[in-house]
Amino acid sequence: MFDFTRRLVYSSGMGKIDTRTVLIEEGLKALLSHGYEGAGIGPVLKSAGVPKGSFYHFFASKEEFASAVLGFYTEGNQIVRTRILGDESQTPLKRLRAYFEYYEQEFARENPIGGCLLGNLAQSIAAHSDVLRQELHRAFAAWQRDFQTVLRQARAQGELPAHLDPDETAAFLIDAYEGALIRMKTEGSIAPLKRFTTITLDCLLTNHP
Repeated sequence: MFDFTRRLVYSSGMGKIDTRTVLIEEGLKALLSHGYEGAGIGPVLKSAGVPKGSFYHFFASKEEFASAVLGFYTEGNQIVRTRILGDESQTPLKRLRAYFEYYEQEFARENPIGGCLLGNLAQSIAAHSDVLRQELHRAFAAWQRDFQTVLRQARAQGELPAHLDPDETAAFLIDAYEGALIRMKTEGSIAPLKRFTTITLDCLLTNHP
């Protein structure tokens, strides 16, 4: 699991486990492993060590629970993007490479490989839940904007090939990356991610003299 989920949160001054956060963290594991349909509330509660009645104290429905998990996940991803893509000590394309390498290392540590929650939910529930569909749209849009910023900087610094539009390239990278993540999860190997990085960063985005 990604490093932003590797934490146990305690309520202020009381030393008690933050039950809502524990449920969200266990829900993230379940949704990554089993998808929306396969992630049962019972197993999540058992893994969290939380009584059944506590779930409905925090969440009115499974959809609301999935929404909270998605919010937690996207917040964590935003923190990572801000830290890596905002590191101006590196050139824009080096920052982009560092971003993909970071997640490649994170996925390599997972057993089994869970994949990307955005892609998992987009395939299984987005068509059946307007709430989650809109939240997924916002999450993908924020991700794309961050890539656009880096690629526009790369264009300004002469790193990006002149024929590539930064905004369209940002969208393409996410589309292609999500496809690689699906194959990664299916194959249980990070080889698709390595192939993605090689083709995009070493070939497509390289501004050869």
